[in-house]
Amino acid sequence: MPIRMTDDQPEEQYNDDNSGGGGRGGGGFGGGGGGLLALLPLLLSLFRGKRIFLLILILIGGYFLLGRGSGCGIGGGAVTNQIANGLATGGFLDPKQFEKANIYESLDDDDGKNPLPESSNLQKFAPTVGDQGKQGSCVAWSSAYAARSILESARTGQSGDAVKFSPAFLYNQIGLDNCEGSYIIRAMEFMTQRGAVPYDQFPYTDQNCSKQPSQQQMQDASQFKMRGFNRLSLGDRNDVIDLRAIKENLSQGAPVVIGMMVGESYMQDMKGKDLWTPAPGDQQMNGFGGHAQCVVGYDDKKYGGSFLIMNSWGPEWGNNGFAWVRYGDFKYFVREAYGLEPMQKVGAAANEPLTCEVGLVEVQYDNNQKRTIARGYIPLKLNGGNTFETVSPLKRAGTRFKMEVKNSTECYIYVFGKETDGTSYTLFPYPKKDDPTKTKYSPFCGIAGYRLFPKDKSMQPDSIGTKDIMAVVVSKKELNWNQLNASIAQNPSQDYGARLSKALGSALVQNVRFQQSSKGNIAFSVPATDNQVVACVVEIDKQ
Repeated sequence: MPIRMTDDQPEEQYNDDNSGGGGRGGGGFGGGGGGLLALLPLLLSLFRGKRIFLLILILIGGYFLLGRGSGCGIGGGAVTNQIANGLATGGFLDPKQFEKANIYESLDDDDGKNPLPESSNLQKFAPTVGDQGKQGSCVAWSSAYAARSILESARTGQSGDAVKFSPAFLYNQIGLDNCEGSYIIRAMEFMTQRGAVPYDQFPYTDQNCSKQPSQQQMQDASQFKMRGFNRLSLGDRNDVIDLRAIKENLSQGAPVVIGMMVGESYMQDMKGKDLWTPAPGDQQMNGFGGHAQCVVGYDDKKYGGSFLIMNSWGPEWGNNGFAWVRYGDFKYFVREAYGLEPMQKVGAAANEPLTCEVGLVEVQYDNNQKRTIARGYIPLKLNGGNTFETVSPLKRAGTRFKMEVKNSTECYIYVFGKETDGTSYTLFPYPKKDDPTKTKYSPFCGIAGYRLFPKDKSMQPDSIGTKDIMAVVVSKKELNWNQLNASIAQNPSQDYGARLSKALGSALVQNVRFQQSSKGNIAFSVPATDNQVVACVVEIDKQ
C-alpha cells in the first residue's frame, strides 16, 4: 500500500514514571510475583546453560506461591472471601482481558501544548457510597453504580442519587460462577451494548445473583447505553497504566474504573481515614486480591499528589466511602484502568460547532532520548474544495510522520488511503494484522486538546509512484470504519474524493469552508446540524 503504518523503534520504551509518583506498573504476573520478576535479570546472569531449567522451576513455583494466590495476573482470580472485616472484593484482573479494550490515544504532553489543571474532582456527581456486602460484585458497583451514574449526573445536571444505576442489574448478568466476581471489561462492554437501569428498578442484594431482568427492563436499559470506553495504558502495553491519561479523562468529566490489588491494610483501619498508606510488606502483595473501584478525582498537591477513589464498602470505609491514594502507590497497585467516554451533551451544549485542526508532523527516532520525537509540521496547501496537497515533496520510503489533531469538541477521527490498484484501505484506527476488520486503537477524540497519533506507530510513504492519497474523516458520531472503507473501495477507477463523498452520503457536511492554518494544517469549523461528518483529501507528493 502506498502509505504504510510502521512500528516505532522496537527498543523504544514508554516512560512509566509519568505524571508524578514512582513505583512499578502492573506486572503480568500480578501480586507477589512482581518481586520475582524484578530479579529476573540477576537470575538469568546466575543460571546459565543447563541450570536454566532450575530457574524455570523457580519461576513457576514463585508464580503459584506468590502471584497466582494474589488473585491477579494471567488468568488470575479474585479474593472474594472475608479477608478482613468481612469485606468482599471480586475483581478478576487479567492482562489478556485488559488488552481487549481499545487503546486511548492520549493528548500530546510535549511542548506544554496540553497543560492539565492541578486538580479535578467529579465527586459532586457521585451518588452516596453504597455497600456491596458479602458478594463479589465490586465490578458492577464501580462501573454502573459509580462511574455510569456520574456520567448521567454530569450529562443531565441531576444529582447522583437521583440518577444512580443498579449494580445488581449489571452484576447478575456478567458475574462469574457462584457470584465470585467478574472482569471489568465485561461491565464496560455490557453497559455500551445493552445499557443500564435505575437503581430502584432493580434493587441490590448481596444474598444471590441469580435474579434476571425482565424483557421490559432490558428494553428500558437500552435507553441508557454508555457511549463507549477505552483502556488507559501506555500505548499497546497491558502491564503499565497511564497516569496522565487518567488525569486527562478526569479533567474533562470522564470517570475511570480501575482494577487494584488490595489487602489487609486497605481493608482494616481505614475507618474515617482520608488517605491510604500501604503497610510494611504490602509491596509483596501476599494474600492480596483484585478489587474494582472508581477514580473520581486527582490533586497534584494533595498528599504530594494523589487520586481520589470511590469504594463500595459503605460510608464507614475511608472518608464517607472515599479515600486518596498517592500517585506512586496508585501506580504500583493498580493493574487496569478504563476511561468512560463522556455522554453526549444535552440542551444548548449539544449545539456546539464541530471545530478541528488536522496536520501532519514529521517524526524521527532520537537515539539519545530513546524515543520518537516530532521534528516539525509538514505544510499543506489548499488546492480548492476539500483537497489539500503537500507544499514540498516528501522523500519516498524515508519520511516518517504522525497525524496531529486539535479538537475543541468531541469527535471521532478516521484515516483511509488509496491503494495502488485504486481501491481503499484503513490507516487509522490501525487494523489488526490477523483480523483487518478489528483494531486495538480507539478513534474517539472525546478529550479535547492536541494529540499526536498513533503513539507507537508512524506513517511512511513507499517508493511506488510520485503521489499518495489519503482521506481524513472527522465525525461527531462513531462510524463503522470497516464498512466505510469497503464502500470507498468500490469502483476503483473513479476519483477517490468522489467515492469518499458517495460513501459518506447524507451524513457528510456539504460546502465546508476549509482553511489553511499558519502551520500549514487543515482547519475547519462547521455548525451543529443533522450532518455530522467532515471529510477531506490529502495528496502527498513524493520524490
